[in-house]
Amino acid sequence: MKTRNLLGAMILSGAIPTLATPFEACPDTAFLIQDKYAQLYAIQLSTGFYEQAAPAEWTDMKLNALAFNVHDQYLYAYNDDLRAIVKIDANYRTEILFPANLPDLDFIAGDIAVSENAYYVYRKGSDEGLYRISLDPQAADYLQATQVITGKAFELDIFDLSFHPYDGMAYTVDKDGELWKINVSNGDVSNIGNIGVNGYFGGTYFDNNGHLYVADNSDGYIYRVDTQQLLPKAELFSYGPSSNNNDGARCPFAPVNVSETPDTDFGSAPDSYGTSFGNNGARHGRGDGTLFLGEGVNYEPDAYLEGGAVAAEENDGVAFINNIAPYRYTYFEVTASAKGELNIWGDWNQNGVFDEGEHVISDKSIDAGKHLLHFKAPKETLLGETWLRVRLSSPDHVTATGGVADGEVEDYKVTVEAADTLTTYYPGAKRNATLAFEDNWPLAGDYDMNDVVIKYNIKTVTVADNIASIRIKGHVAAMGASYHNGFAFRIPGLPTNAINILASTLTVNGILQPYSPIEPERADATAIIASDLHDYVTSGEACKFYRTENGCGSGIQMEFQLDIPVIGTIKADDIDAFPFDPFLFATEGFKRNYVFGEAPGRRFEIHLKDKAPTEAFQQNFFGRGDDASDPGRGEYFANANGMPWALNIPYDWDHPVEYMDIKWAYPQFHENVTSGGANRKGWYKKANALTKNTFRK
Repeated sequence: MKTRNLLGAMILSGAIPTLATPFEACPDTAFLIQDKYAQLYAIQLSTGFYEQAAPAEWTDMKLNALAFNVHDQYLYAYNDDLRAIVKIDANYRTEILFPANLPDLDFIAGDIAVSENAYYVYRKGSDEGLYRISLDPQAADYLQATQVITGKAFELDIFDLSFHPYDGMAYTVDKDGELWKINVSNGDVSNIGNIGVNGYFGGTYFDNNGHLYVADNSDGYIYRVDTQQLLPKAELFSYGPSSNNNDGARCPFAPVNVSETPDTDFGSAPDSYGTSFGNNGARHGRGDGTLFLGEGVNYEPDAYLEGGAVAAEENDGVAFINNIAPYRYTYFEVTASAKGELNIWGDWNQNGVFDEGEHVISDKSIDAGKHLLHFKAPKETLLGETWLRVRLSSPDHVTATGGVADGEVEDYKVTVEAADTLTTYYPGAKRNATLAFEDNWPLAGDYDMNDVVIKYNIKTVTVADNIASIRIKGHVAAMGASYHNGFAFRIPGLPTNAINILASTLTVNGILQPYSPIEPERADATAIIASDLHDYVTSGEACKFYRTENGCGSGIQMEFQLDIPVIGTIKADDIDAFPFDPFLFATEGFKRNYVFGEAPGRRFEIHLKDKAPTEAFQQNFFGRGDDASDPGRGEYFANANGMPWALNIPYDWDHPVEYMDIKWAYPQFHENVTSGGANRKGWYKKANALTKNTFRK
C-alpha cells in the first residue's frame, strides 16, 4: 500500500471523505483515465477533443477499469495498489471502498451493469477471470466479490468492457478485432464477429442507440460499431488521444452528438459525401481555437447541406488559380492560421462519395500563412460539376469523414472542364483583389489612398492556348473623392479588333447596360466601367464621403460585371499579366487641381505605377506637380521617392480612413516602396495594420 499520496494518508488515519455531489443525471461526456498515475479527462466522442477534467494533482494512484454508475451517478475505478474500489464524485473527490473476497489481482477492464447495481471487473489469465462486486448498499452481498467466469473459460486480450444500455449484456473487443458479448448472469460468452480493425482498445463506451465506441490506445482512433448488425463492422468515427494506458466510461443512456452550443465545424457538400453528423460527416472541434483555414471558421449545430434552407459557411481557405481538368495540374492558394496537416479529396468519378483513390493531397504539412500548391486530377476524371473536400487539422492520416478535435473542413463545388480549356482566376476563384487610388495626381494630396477603392476579380478562359473570354467582376468599396472620376480596364496585348465589340457587355447592379463598354479607336481593348463614379454612389446624409469615415458603412451601391468575348487568335501568353491595366480618368466637364487650369477630361489618367497610359492621355501632363515619371525609362505615375498614386493589392484590403496617410494605417508601406518591393512584402496584411486607422463599418 502506498502512503505517499493524500488518499493513502487519509486511509491510514481513518479519515475517509464522504462524497456529496453525484454527476448530473446521465451526462453525455465521456470520461477517460490516462497515464501511469491516473489523470482524468473529459472527451467528446464526436470530435475526439479532450481536456483535463480533474485537477492535475487530484491523485497519484494507479487506476483502471473506469466505470459510470447509472444507479447513483458516480464514477468508479479499480486501484491496484490498494486492491480497492475508488468512488469519484462530480467535484473529483474520492472515497475508498474495500470489497471482500476479491483475489489479489490487477484488474484492467470493467464496467457497472445497467440492470443491476454491480461492478464487473476482468483480468486475463487461467487463474483470473470475470468478477462481480455488488455496489448496492441495501443488498446482503454489498461489496462482496464473486467470480462469474474463470479465466480458463474466458481468456481474451481485452482492455475494457461496457454494458449495453438495453439488453443487459457486456460487450468488448479483443486486440484481434473480435467482438464478444458476455451474459454476466450466467457467464455465457459468445463471439459476434470481427469488426475489421485490431488494436489495444483501452476505452469502450456505449450510446443510447446501442452503438459501441472503441478507442485504440496506440493511435487514439475512435471506432463506432453497431452491435445490432448481423456482422458488425467498425467505422472510423473520430481521432482521439493516444496513450499506452487508457480506460474509458460514460453513461450508456446518453446520446453521442455535437455540443448544444455550436463549437463544431462541418462541410457543406451533399450528404452522400458524409457531411452531416448523422452520416458521420467530416467535422472539426474548436480545439484551442487557433487552427483554421482562411481568416476564420464558423461553427454550426450540424452541417448546412448544399441546397438547404440555410446557406453554407463562406469558404475562404482555398483560392483556385485555374480550373480543374483531367490529368492537368490545378494550382491553388491555401491559407492556414497555424501549422497543420492538409488533406484534399475530389469526387473525380462523380459517384457522390470520396473514394479511397480520390485523395489528391495527403498529409501535406503546412505552416501558418499562404501556400501555392497544386494537384493533378486523374485521366479518368469526368467533365462537369463535382465536389472537393479540404481538411486542415493537427492529426494526420484523417479520412474524408469523421471527427477531428481541431481545424476546419471546407467543401467546394467545382466544374471540371476539358483538358484543352484553361480557366484562370485572379487573385483566385471567389476572392477579390483591391485597387486603391489617390486621385489628386500629380499632387501628393493627403495620400490616404481611399479616393477610389475597388474590389474585383478577373476570370479568363483559354481554349487550345488561345484566349477565348475575359470576365471582370467587382464593386466600388469606397470613394473618398470630391473629384469626378471615370474607371476603366485596358488589356494590353489584346487588340480591339480581336474582340467581339458588340457582344461585349457590362452589367451594373444586375442590369445589362444597353451599349458596348468597349472604347473605340484604341489599339488595346479598353472597357469603360463608369464615366463618372459619382453617378452610382452617394455618401449618405450624415457622411461626407462614401465608406471612408467610420460609422459611414452603407451597403455596397455599385457592383459590375464586364464580359469580353475574343474572336481573334490571341495567345494567352501574349496579353499582359494580371491585373491587366485598371485606371482612372477625369470625367468630362469637371475641373481637377490647379496644375491643369481647365477640365482635362479624358486626357487625364491615373494608372498603376510603371503602367503606360492610353493614347488618350496628354503626354505633357507628366512631370507636373509631384510627378516624377520618365517615359523614356518606362517609369510612370510615381513621385521622386517611388510613391505611387495607385495600388493593386491581390487581397481583400482594408483601406485607411479619411485624411489618414497610408503610413499611419500601414507603417511598413513606405519601407516596402522605397526598397523597390524587396522589404516588408506583407505590409498590407491585417496583422501589420494599425486597425484603428483603417475603415470599419
